[in-house]
Amino acid sequence: MKTTIEHFSSFSKTPRCSFDAQKMRDFIIEFAISVGYEAKVDKADNILCVKQKPLVCLQSHYDMVCLGSAPNVEIYEKDGWIRAKNSTLGADNGMGVALMMSMMERYENIECLFTSDEEVGLIGANNLEHNITAPYLLNLDSEEEGAIFIGCAGGVDVTGKITAQKKLAKEDFRAYEISIKDLQGGHSGVDIDKNIPNAIKILANEFMDNDCELVSIEGGERINSIPKSASAIIYAPKNFTLKNKLLDIKEIKDGSRDVLTHSSDILRMIQNFAQGVRSFNDELKIPNESINLSTIKTDDSEITVEFFARAMEKKALENLMESTSDFLKSFGFDVKTEGFSAPWKPNITPFAKKLQKVAQKFFKNVEFKAIHAGLECGIFENINPDIQVASIGPNIKFPHSFGECCEIASVERLEIMLKELIADLER
Repeated sequence: MKTTIEHFSSFSKTPRCSFDAQKMRDFIIEFAISVGYEAKVDKADNILCVKQKPLVCLQSHYDMVCLGSAPNVEIYEKDGWIRAKNSTLGADNGMGVALMMSMMERYENIECLFTSDEEVGLIGANNLEHNITAPYLLNLDSEEEGAIFIGCAGGVDVTGKITAQKKLAKEDFRAYEISIKDLQGGHSGVDIDKNIPNAIKILANEFMDNDCELVSIEGGERINSIPKSASAIIYAPKNFTLKNKLLDIKEIKDGSRDVLTHSSDILRMIQNFAQGVRSFNDELKIPNESINLSTIKTDDSEITVEFFARAMEKKALENLMESTSDFLKSFGFDVKTEGFSAPWKPNITPFAKKLQKVAQKFFKNVEFKAIHAGLECGIFENINPDIQVASIGPNIKFPHSFGECCEIASVERLEIMLKELIADLER
């Protein structure tokens, strides 16, 4: 039998980017069959693996955020942590998948649910067709050992579009390409309160201070990541100089002199947008509301900007969605909202208490917590109100970024804890 780390290594190079994880789906199905499990796949590519009557359902999503050289992930170990060279690691949520594979090798009385496309709007969970028969569901997508998560933020995508009408640049203006690359980045939920710089905001602020006109602007990597890179082609006065040393500049010769008619509206919108935490939950010690300016792109017909709003309460999320929509409309943008996912209301169930007792054998100060990020748990509760849900996971830092890493010893402790939990449920 393989350890969890060995299982993770076995599929680290298997493509599993969101919307392109079919090879990982097939890998999981082949593994399940090899250890005697029946593997059922629904229309959303969710995989439910069952052998005998289950005591508990273990659940993880099998897609990952792909940045850099991913999905060609090259992992290595440094100072007791698994990392990736020039890409995201995919421990979110690949380590949960690996933990489930370890348990499937050892036990017959569990069911395992592998969900698809979580990182792009909880798509698999929202379209689940499988029936979970276990009385408990344990999500393995958290990132802090010793903590038992019993609630999470809801989220919604807000998209603004404005037409790419053109006009001629001012006669004495020159063309430049400006870029900013390789900022820290990070998860737009769990890292949103860390004052991580937003590359799109930095770029727009520089242009507003220098009376620039846009030809095009691009930035951001994923809807749920804090942008680490951005670039733009602009026309600017002859004496244009950069104030921010993080920016690179290159003059462009013989380019079209067409610039965006709505340059000022686009730049003022970005500059006036309040990035980050909007309110804080003192009781849970996490943000209550936040919003991230995620991506911006230019094509021949329009400029599209994406935001991801999060909140711990449904009404707060609805208000944030509406206020952001009104904000965008005030600058001339057409607005669409989609992918609304209601929060998972914090609730300490009997299963959570049982999990706490088991965890206390391995960790000190085991606490119930909520997380300002999207977990699929609330969806499963809505599907089946009788199921009791909780979430745990190993120590993972900087998910959705090049700095993502996972502590090996933490994974090993969690593997032992899961064995103890199953043994406790068997008693």
